[in-house]
Amino acid sequence: MNWDDLRILLALVRSGSLTRASVMLEVDQSTVGRRLSALEAALGTTLFLRSKSGLIPTEVGEKLIADALEIERRAERIAQTAASPASEPVGELRILGDHWVLAHLADSFLPTLKQRHPRLTVRLSSGYPTIASWTAATISLWFEDPPQMGEFAIKLADVPFALYASSNCDANDLGWVSMLDDSAARRLPAKYLEKLRKRNEQIHIVGNDPGLLQVSIRQGLGKGLLPMCIAEHDKGLRRIGDERTQFTRPLHLHVHPDTVQTLRVQTAIRQLRETAKVLFGDGSLKTDLECAAKETSTANEGRAA
Repeated sequence: MNWDDLRILLALVRSGSLTRASVMLEVDQSTVGRRLSALEAALGTTLFLRSKSGLIPTEVGEKLIADALEIERRAERIAQTAASPASEPVGELRILGDHWVLAHLADSFLPTLKQRHPRLTVRLSSGYPTIASWTAATISLWFEDPPQMGEFAIKLADVPFALYASSNCDANDLGWVSMLDDSAARRLPAKYLEKLRKRNEQIHIVGNDPGLLQVSIRQGLGKGLLPMCIAEHDKGLRRIGDERTQFTRPLHLHVHPDTVQTLRVQTAIRQLRETAKVLFGDGSLKTDLECAAKETSTANEGRAA
């Protein structure tokens, strides 16, 4: 057995299928299947059961996976030490979450992270929460989703939502757009909207991501609830209603215990916690910081002159 065999094994358990494992490893699907069959033949045992839902590790497979994970962690520590004696995080950091959350991070968080740590590679993956029992160095950001399989989890921020309409429309003439959040069990925005909507008011658009609803509201297709951290900076929107039309959603950060101690994960967690209030607040903190930065810049220019 060599390390490439174990990489195949870990890719299969992390992805759940031959197809997704081949994409992860950047090889042909037939190569992955052939290597798995050869590994099982060499060991004289079955490592995965094939089912309609994907590959399921056998009892022997789970034991071998645990050993492979330990080898991977040790190999990573060796690579980290050799590549970066100054404790600079290197390698791939995966961040999972809702599409709008990842887009917001790409706009407001990742530029600073990459500037500080240029040897990090970030991979963004949007989708629904899954059990990450063998996930590689990954951070998951989910609303109201409890930790699974012993995950390390903290509340990152309370994200405020408010009611918005197009800047060019009379809100009284508009119907509604509704959030159907498949990634959260309680689907809080849709439930909260039902408290605000009158029975005779029609829902025109239903979407599973606030980014989609933001565009719909801006185009005058209806009024709806949006995260304030993205809506407050959209000139095509205006906030309507009062405190009764606002609520917060707890955003949690999840990391599997096998990867929580890696340097790149620890670095990302620390910087996310430091900036969470600015990233996911109501927009006022970011505005205050921008004003302070401008005042400092102006003062420095004055002194230089």
